[in-house]
Amino acid sequence: MQKLLLILILINLSFANKDSNLTIFNSYTKAIDIAKEQKKPIFILFSKKNCQWCSRLKADIYKNNELKKRLQKEFVILFLDKNSDKYPSIYKIDAVPNIFLVSEDEKIYTNIIGYHKNMRDYIKWLNYVKIEREE
Repeated sequence: MQKLLLILILINLSFANKDSNLTIFNSYTKAIDIAKEQKKPIFILFSKKNCQWCSRLKADIYKNNELKKRLQKEFVILFLDKNSDKYPSIYKIDAVPNIFLVSEDEKIYTNIIGYHKNMRDYIKWLNYVKIEREE
């Protein structure tokens, strides 16, 4: 039953990915370069294969129009696999999903561990970064 749920989530995710209008990077160095160029903070989602909560979070991001628009407009979006992608050791990833909100200079504003069902929680964290950048 869990395998079927995971397959359905992945199918939905791949379908949403085509229509999402989100530019998502999968290279840390490329995302940092773009963030510096565009003077935007970075939304980093660390996940791993076969993590149902990671897949669910990605699907929810694609489905939530407000969150999707804010991410696309205000952030460089980076999805990394905890186990296979290269990233600096400043990111201590003990659990996934794990989101880091980071400045273009790699200063960590905050990180969010685990899946939060209420997408408003993520929007609050985006607002926090906006306030931090204005100070």
